[in-house]
Amino acid sequence: MLAWTEEGRQILIDEFDVTFEEDEDTAEEEAVSEVKKLEPEEIQCLHELVELLSLNHDKDPKYGIALDILQHGVDHESIPWKEKGCILFSQYYDSAHFVAQSLSQDIPDMSIGLYAGGDKSGVFESGIFHKALKEDIKAMVKRHEIKVLVGTDAASEGLNLQTLSSLINL
Repeated sequence: MLAWTEEGRQILIDEFDVTFEEDEDTAEEEAVSEVKKLEPEEIQCLHELVELLSLNHDKDPKYGIALDILQHGVDHESIPWKEKGCILFSQYYDSAHFVAQSLSQDIPDMSIGLYAGGDKSGVFESGIFHKALKEDIKAMVKRHEIKVLVGTDAASEGLNLQTLSSLINL
């Protein structure tokens, strides 16, 4: 919302190192509506909110639990779920992307699949994303090349999950 105004965009650029692509500028200008015309008080409030959000460097506690289960199992005496094969579901793509990227950094010896709608699917290896077709990801799961798959609702249809024996619903 802060990026709806030129003043807000400048705040994001100057204080939070946010970059905008040229296409975003024109798209924003074309989509201006009465709702997007912010008052100075609203800009200041959003500025303060972004400032507060930028101070939070903690990982999501749900992510921490999911990582622990993947690495150690549920009762710390069972097989780690990353070895058995696991799919993690998230409702939102941004959350699924964050989880897959974080897992690939925290478990660098594993390929982490991201199965999402459109052309957003791919594989993370040591934090680096490589686009892949859904069909290729399915084949990699079937061959046990991917044992941890993070998916949005796109993964709930048409994906054979027999090789992934556990599920974590985020």
